[in-house]
Amino acid sequence: MGTTETTSTMSKEMSTYYEKVFLKRAEYPLILKEGAQMRTHSKGDGKVIRFNRYDAQTIDTTALTEGNNPSVCNITSCNVDVTLAEYGRTFKISKFLSLTSIDVNNKEKIELLGQNMGETLNRLVRNELEAEATAVYANSKTASDISASDVLSASLIRAQVRTLEINKAPTYSDGMFMGKAQPFTKADLLNDSTWINAKSYSDVKDLYKGEMGELYQVRWLNNIDGYSTTGAAGTTSSDVNIYSNYIHGSDAFGCYDLSGDMPRLYIVPNSPDSGNPAGRVSYASWAGSYAVQVLNPNWVLRLLTGATA
Repeated sequence: MGTTETTSTMSKEMSTYYEKVFLKRAEYPLILKEGAQMRTHSKGDGKVIRFNRYDAQTIDTTALTEGNNPSVCNITSCNVDVTLAEYGRTFKISKFLSLTSIDVNNKEKIELLGQNMGETLNRLVRNELEAEATAVYANSKTASDISASDVLSASLIRAQVRTLEINKAPTYSDGMFMGKAQPFTKADLLNDSTWINAKSYSDVKDLYKGEMGELYQVRWLNNIDGYSTTGAAGTTSSDVNIYSNYIHGSDAFGCYDLSGDMPRLYIVPNSPDSGNPAGRVSYASWAGSYAVQVLNPNWVLRLLTGATA
């Protein structure tokens, strides 16, 4: 098992006098799951969730011959499988530290653990979108020739809304798509003269977590845990940072947990038991089953852009 946190390993908490206010930690909220299909898998039904997606039928505009039935056509479909897995983390804390630390009742340590849970789940969503969403480079560029000036722009957004509509991606109940930018690309987005700040419509629309505003039928959220990479090595873009942004429709991807094992915090106090005879340690953990899956890559686009300095 990992290191037990003691008065020596956590020495910064043990000075003679400390201002008993912990500074705000660097953290980011769980943004990327906003707009996902959310579902809890039933116990006793295995760890794989299988969805069936029917393929669209060909549109036939030929009139029927009088007295004849329509021709028989095949129905085709594909399966989308989601496999649940377990995630978690544990802190092992000595009783002596709990009794003498300025962190009364380990409140900050438990909050730190909760923060890690949120950040982990957000990263799982990010990893899935990076792997499975349809990639689109700004201004029809590629990884080898994209430049810093190929930013997240109004024209790029308009074009990708058109792509989602052509792909028959469903909108949300308000008729909008959802977008997720990150701090570097957010600056370019807010520079557009047609940008509508979220506060301008907050009285008539339910806000998503992290929502910034609206542009061209897309409600935009700010994801601080943004992904970036550099251009292809040995090319004109080799030193250019390329940033990922996402636009998607409803039911484009899903986040799933398991009934009876949803991600949550667990606190085991330092009370004596068979595994802790003298009660010298306590445990704080988060754990649970979780899975993220892109359900239709044509309904979630990964916009790869540069950004202004």
